Amino acid sequence: MTTVTSQGTKMQRVLIIVLCLLTTGAGRAAQHSYTVGVHGGLSRLTGDDKNYFPFQKTYGGELQFRLSDSWRLHFDLSRHRINNDTLGAAKLSLSDDEKHSSARFSATRLGVMLDRHLASIGHKWRLSAGIGGGLMVWRVFDPLTGGKLQVPGVHDGLVDYAASELFVGGRTGLQWALSERWSLCWRLRADYLSGLGAEFADEVTSSRGRIMASAVLVVEYSFGLSEASWKSEESWATTPRESPSPTAMGDLPDEDGDGVPDDDDHCLGTPAGVPVDRFGCERDSDGDGVVDNVDDCPHTEFRARRHVDIHGCPTDSDFDGMADYLDKCPDNPVGAAVDGDGCPLDSDKDGVPDGLDDCPNTLYGVAVDPNGCIDLAMLSEPMVLNIDYLSGSFEIDPHSRERLRKLALMLSLVPAVRLEINGYTDDIGTALANRELSVKRANRVRDFLVDNAVDQSRIKVFGRGEANFVASNQTAAGRAKNRRIEIVFFK
Repeated sequence: MTTVTSQGTKMQRVLIIVLCLLTTGAGRAAQHSYTVGVHGGLSRLTGDDKNYFPFQKTYGGELQFRLSDSWRLHFDLSRHRINNDTLGAAKLSLSDDEKHSSARFSATRLGVMLDRHLASIGHKWRLSAGIGGGLMVWRVFDPLTGGKLQVPGVHDGLVDYAASELFVGGRTGLQWALSERWSLCWRLRADYLSGLGAEFADEVTSSRGRIMASAVLVVEYSFGLSEASWKSEESWATTPRESPSPTAMGDLPDEDGDGVPDDDDHCLGTPAGVPVDRFGCERDSDGDGVVDNVDDCPHTEFRARRHVDIHGCPTDSDFDGMADYLDKCPDNPVGAAVDGDGCPLDSDKDGVPDGLDDCPNTLYGVAVDPNGCIDLAMLSEPMVLNIDYLSGSFEIDPHSRERLRKLALMLSLVPAVRLEINGYTDDIGTALANRELSVKRANRVRDFLVDNAVDQSRIKVFGRGEANFVASNQTAAGRAKNRRIEIVFFK
């Protein structure tokens, strides 16, 4: 058993001072907005010559007080539990496997940090850094038996390898706002164990780990201002402002008469009658960047704050009735009918949105013009089918059959259109045989269209034989072009 030393007495005095500072700080900060959170992550004790403590789990909770727009005061309570790795093989361990462990470092950390806002990235990201310190109560023991480990003490005896030790540290954090009150924060933290509160021999002090490094993810929830801190925003906005009397202001000057003394006023010269916040600046209650005095939509929700117009109202770029921040298709043609996600409705699937479609019931697969109606431009010129006929055959190849199906579908929608089917051959064979073959090939196309619901009375068939060549018959490619069907449309 150790006795109380002068160093222990010194530590007690320091602890009393720290507690006084914490109490004083809490009293002042209670008048400002605050945040509660829980965190979890990884921590590691470094610098130990005899033990290798890899990254392992840590968890805890925290409380934050808002001192100003730039400064925050954080209190946090964390638990560290790290098994050493005698093989030094693992840099990261998320389990409590003690197979290769001969010592466990268990600690409770009570810290206070003063954070400063460094930068904002858009409306959702916030970068900060802080410094501070606190108390870490720790011990090292055998994880298998729970037995205490002992080391040489400052007075030549053996003492438990444990201490209640003051530390100093720093950290940096990146906060992501999920909503108006909820946020996530990634933090990197490093604590240096000062030695104040530890009573070990010099050889232990020089070889033990002194730096606790942590990386944690924090889930935070923020609360508003207390009534004691400032007149409520609603009453401040609705109550007519009058220049306070010198007695009420304590003889402090207030040039713009907004109720905020000039020394505390961040926006001197605010126009008379305009609602202001506690810093004397024009109030923007929904945080959309448009002050309440000219905001036609003063209660814009959090998600819309980056998507408002000069009047403070959510923008709707494509005028479809769906605000941009909710619109999954924000670039629709003006006038298009949309669904609940702001995306165009296209009932007949022709590529022209409802509301802009002059023919909203076009059959699927029929070519349409920009107005959504049947595109009759293709009927202004003959349709040429270079059917891949086998020698002496009049059967239609699969690719040409697909083109004819689409033609039949379109013809069913324009019953006034008539057609003439002309069959042609190359010059291989006799003229009579080629003429008879061209008639068979034209009749086969007619029969296919009739099978696909085209009235036979609308069709005329002609076998032209080896006539009206479009290419040379001296090459195979030229002869293939001459073996063709031409369909001519007319009314």
